[in-house]
Amino acid sequence: MDDSPFLKLCRARRSVRRFADRPVEREKIELCLEAARRAPSADNLQPWRFIVFDEPEKKTKLAEAVFNGVYAASKKFAAAPVLVCLVIKENLLVSKVAGVVQGTQWQLVDAGIGGEHFVLAAAEQGLGTCWIGWYDGRALLKHLGLRGKGYRAVALIAVGYPTDDASTTERPRKNLGEIAFWNSPPR
Repeated sequence: MDDSPFLKLCRARRSVRRFADRPVEREKIELCLEAARRAPSADNLQPWRFIVFDEPEKKTKLAEAVFNGVYAASKKFAAAPVLVCLVIKENLLVSKVAGVVQGTQWQLVDAGIGGEHFVLAAAEQGLGTCWIGWYDGRALLKHLGLRGKGYRAVALIAVGYPTDDASTTERPRKNLGEIAFWNSPPR
C-alpha cells in the first residue's frame, strides 16, 4: 500500500512557505485548474472559481489588499510567484437548505475538494503550494469586484517552485487506527 504512486504523491505534497524566484509556467497552472475542474461537487454545481494572479504588479496589489492589519502575518506569501484566490458562487438552495438541514456547508466542502485536486496536481509537477486561510476575505471580494454579487471567499493558495531549503521531511501523522474506524464509531 505504501508503494502506491498516489500515496507517494500525497507524502511528497508539503505546505511550502518559501518559494524560489522563478516564474511558474502557465501550462502547469492550467493543468492544476483542469484537475480542479474535474473534482466532484454536490449536485454537480461546481461552485468553485479560481482567480489566478501571476502578473507581479497585480499580485502585489492583491497582497496589499488582503494581508493588512491583523492579517499582516501572511504578507510573506506575497513573495510567491502565483497567488490563487479560491471563491465560491453561492447557491442559495444548497447553501441555506443543506446547511440548515444537515449543518454542513457543502459548497465549502466542494471548494476544498477542488482546491485539493489543484494542490495535488501542483505537487505532481514539482510545484509547492500552501493553503492560506489567514487573509481578509471581505477585502478580497472587494478587490476582485465581487462584493455583493453572491460570492464567498474560501482560501488563497500560494504556488511556486520551493526554495532549495524547503523542508522535505515528512511531518508526523496520526496512525491509521487513530483516524479510521471499521463498523463502529471512535471511542
